Amino acid sequence: MNIKSLGIVVALILIMFMSAIETSIVSLALPTIKMDLNVESSISLIFAVYFIAIVIANPIVGELLERTKIIYITLLGLLLFTAGSLLSGLSDTFTLLIVSRFIQGLGAGVMMALSQIVPKLAFEIPLRYKIMGTVGSVWGISSIIGPVLGGGILEFATWHWLFFVNIPIAIIAMILVIFTFHFENESTRAKNKLDIKGLTLFYVFVFFIIFTVMNKSNLYLNILSLIIAIVVATILFKNQKRVKTPFVPVKEFNKMIVLIFFTDFAYAIILMGYNLYMPIYLQEDIGLSPLQSGFVIFPISFAWLVLNFSLDKIEAKMSRKALYISAFTSLIICGILVFIGTNSPLFVGFSLLLAGVSFGTVYTKDSVITQEETSPANMKRMMSLYTLTKSLGNSIGSTIMGYMYALSFTFISVQIHNVIILSFIILIALILLWLFLYKEKPVTSN
Repeated sequence: MNIKSLGIVVALILIMFMSAIETSIVSLALPTIKMDLNVESSISLIFAVYFIAIVIANPIVGELLERTKIIYITLLGLLLFTAGSLLSGLSDTFTLLIVSRFIQGLGAGVMMALSQIVPKLAFEIPLRYKIMGTVGSVWGISSIIGPVLGGGILEFATWHWLFFVNIPIAIIAMILVIFTFHFENESTRAKNKLDIKGLTLFYVFVFFIIFTVMNKSNLYLNILSLIIAIVVATILFKNQKRVKTPFVPVKEFNKMIVLIFFTDFAYAIILMGYNLYMPIYLQEDIGLSPLQSGFVIFPISFAWLVLNFSLDKIEAKMSRKALYISAFTSLIICGILVFIGTNSPLFVGFSLLLAGVSFGTVYTKDSVITQEETSPANMKRMMSLYTLTKSLGNSIGSTIMGYMYALSFTFISVQIHNVIILSFIILIALILLWLFLYKEKPVTSN
């Protein structure tokens, strides 16, 4: 790996680290922020607006990349994130903090989408597997570093420095991007006008989907919102089929791509169950500290990272269907083991190695398949939509898994078991879909 490639990898790691750590590092300071800013409304808005901004930013990145070089879009994302971090740190009212977090989330959304596109432009397989595995594992690693870094900052400084700490990291990332994000095979030749109607319909659809899941007031509003979302999706589909250069390239959504997007969405929901509610269980029920619970779930990131260094050799010996079924089965076995040894953090940690193997396999293969099996003309748009699928899964998953974790059943004594049971249901559905919908392409001999 030459110096330029190393610079690209370090820039991607820093970009993903800043985006990922913003949940774990800020969560420690919620009581302090609530007291300091006299917050009477829901303090969870600090996270909600961040995730919503990510969802808003993800899909537009592909369209921007058709018109502007990737280096400028990356710098835009970094500038937005840095400005949001600075304003968040300077906030003296809750309103200003929420607005600042929204700006920060827009920057994170841009950067997250680019993290799926840059490896395609910069690296060939199998090196791309290793790079994507390394970058992907940053999400899990941040769950450990976040509490350590956040706790250290709160020990010696105010909560404002939880946001200021991003600024030097962002500056380093900007310098690396300026010198390394130059790609020979990059194309910015879009001559068609932006599909405003398609873009508008798409965002309306996304809004009603999010509202359907997150509204906690009247149930009839959720049902009405879901109906509207379906109607808008139907109108969007018909409209995009008639547009020459659509915002949503519906013609790219063959059976394989639809299956990949659905798999990624489902896995994002499951990942939230493990990443968010396993630490909560370990801290509230077992009595571990945030740092200790971070170390318990670290095997997910470790196995995820190690797996991607040998994924090319593994898939050479297995069919695509067998690879995915094996990944789903690995996560089911992990859930069964966690059921058996729920009260032993050490046993849970070892069991989560299987989860890391599963997440690493599915996420990396989903991304590469989307990169390779969509047309070059629509690759950037499709990768932006792919990132949005993951972000929606994370956002919706955090809510759904939260509902499951809070439920009480007479036959279930441990709340984390609720999350694992829902994961089982999703995984069984995925196994059935891959068994009956996916057909292996026949190998042609020369």
